[in-house]
Amino acid sequence: MISRQFALSAIIVSFIIGAVGVFLFISQRLERCAAPPFVDPNLLPNARFATPGDVVGLPEGWGRGAGGVEVRGPAVDGQGFDLDGDGRALQLIGIANYALTPPIGVQPGTSYCFTVATLTDSLLRSPTRARLVFEWYDDQGVLRERSVTPWQPVVLWTPERPPTAWTTIAGYARAPQTARILRVRIEPSSDDRIYLDMPRLQRGGHTLPPAQNADVSPPLTIAPWPEGYRAAVAFTFDWETAMGGLIHSRSVDDPLADEDPIQRGMRMRTGVETSMSIFARYNVRATYFATGYNFLMGNREQRRFMNDPVFTWASAANGWRSDRWTNRPWFADDPYGTVATDPAWYFGDQIEPLRAAGHEIQSHTFSHLYGGYADAATWRADIEAWNSVAAERGIGIARALAFPWSSSAGMSDANWDVLEQGGIRAVTRLSDYGPYNLFPLDERGLVRDPHCRWLPGREGRIIACPDFYLTPARAKLAVAQIEQTVAAGGMIDIWSHTEEVTSAAQQAAWEDVVSYTVGRGDVWVAPFSEIAGWQIARMTLNITTLTEPTASTDRGRSTAHRYQVQNTSPYHLVGMMIDLPPDTTDVAINNDIVPREQWQHSGWLRIDLAAGQTVEVTLWPTRSSSR
Repeated sequence: MISRQFALSAIIVSFIIGAVGVFLFISQRLERCAAPPFVDPNLLPNARFATPGDVVGLPEGWGRGAGGVEVRGPAVDGQGFDLDGDGRALQLIGIANYALTPPIGVQPGTSYCFTVATLTDSLLRSPTRARLVFEWYDDQGVLRERSVTPWQPVVLWTPERPPTAWTTIAGYARAPQTARILRVRIEPSSDDRIYLDMPRLQRGGHTLPPAQNADVSPPLTIAPWPEGYRAAVAFTFDWETAMGGLIHSRSVDDPLADEDPIQRGMRMRTGVETSMSIFARYNVRATYFATGYNFLMGNREQRRFMNDPVFTWASAANGWRSDRWTNRPWFADDPYGTVATDPAWYFGDQIEPLRAAGHEIQSHTFSHLYGGYADAATWRADIEAWNSVAAERGIGIARALAFPWSSSAGMSDANWDVLEQGGIRAVTRLSDYGPYNLFPLDERGLVRDPHCRWLPGREGRIIACPDFYLTPARAKLAVAQIEQTVAAGGMIDIWSHTEEVTSAAQQAAWEDVVSYTVGRGDVWVAPFSEIAGWQIARMTLNITTLTEPTASTDRGRSTAHRYQVQNTSPYHLVGMMIDLPPDTTDVAINNDIVPREQWQHSGWLRIDLAAGQTVEVTLWPTRSSSR
């Protein structure tokens, strides 16, 4: 017979085991940022988007970068998707956009996790990605730190293959000591529409992807531009034959759409000569963004390109002058002539003079397609065709792309994949429309933040750069834009079409702006891809502090500070400048002492760092100083 004491002990042990089990179960749920049974630790206000805010379509407390973030769903407008059965989800559209949670009070040193269910119904049938940015504010509402998760996949919904489940974007971060308020941004990597549902924020979540501090400063300060220049300017042109945007011109975005494309093609040709004359006077190397027929000496053999596509999206409904191109092959108007018989259609004879003058030729696409309407297969065919005809004229594969019609709005994640795979490393002429606009303008019409930046979702791989469209009426504004760019230490691409540099007024505008820029002496003027390559190399520099004792012992008793500087990019950093601390008494590169006259007066150390090269920099401070 079991004693009463034994039975009581067994009950207590069972209770303890059960309690431990419940504790472990709850802990595991919390570490996965999931709610335990009967308790919802979600700290997020208005998590079901049920309470409307002051902005139409936006839930109370929620924020956004631009239009395109709004509540949709069966219970709202009969459109969109819903996961939790309440008929609502939050729509997010635009690569430059974001959805922002309401503010939540936090405790310093505590870990917080965030999850949100996601789904895309991409018009181009592309899965996409999203990430979280934890924004930490102090008690005055000042942003003090940002923590960023890796990019995570968003599942694709199609009518033929609806997914079995939504994907979850998740992450956690520890609140810094200055943090009192947290807001979480959900950012997309493309223009594919994303639906967000069931967001939650709670303590814990350590099994989720960790968010890393996005604002860590490198141990050495590198000047933004080579040789001490304060800013960079690229002078560029969109250059296309009649087969480019001229014969296919849209009724919007093109003020010359109603003019004869043959005459415009001849002006495009003439503008190359006039612009080259201007640049020659100032020893400037420029960039000409070319379409595919620019490389041809003719097409007597009646070559077919890109499988002779018909672009059904080139319709009156989408801004074209008619529906002509919805059922007509894009290259059907080719006269199948030569440079001699049809000079408006083929510019192959202008390639060598441009190269000989030191100018570069980059891509304006082969077909002058509309970027946001084309699918990934069309983009792949276009890039391959451009690179193929460029190779025939001795031009390497395109590394930079200027979007025709500034048509990046609508680009899918799959489209960007194709550009990256095709070798594109820098882009410009991006959309200037709200949710797609990576470079907003200020009240004067100037680019507010004139810096190249990583394309969202392509950090370290594709860079996007701002541009300024130069016309005679905007020449003074162009000078103001350059002044603002210098003040910001940034970059601007000054551009127009070559056909425009045939008028006396436009030539004068270009002459004035080029003369002003070169005459300043503190602006690096270079081809677009050269500037972009420099930025990519600088922004991907790997600088680490070395802790081992220095091998040199002949610099007195001061302790040396050693750094490893690695150029991980395929671009050379010629004239890279390192800002030396004011207490520096000696400098060495790979243990070779650098003469003081090379750095002491300016306070900058100049290094030429080849692609893939690593050097060790040693700095000796005064004996009394320390870091």
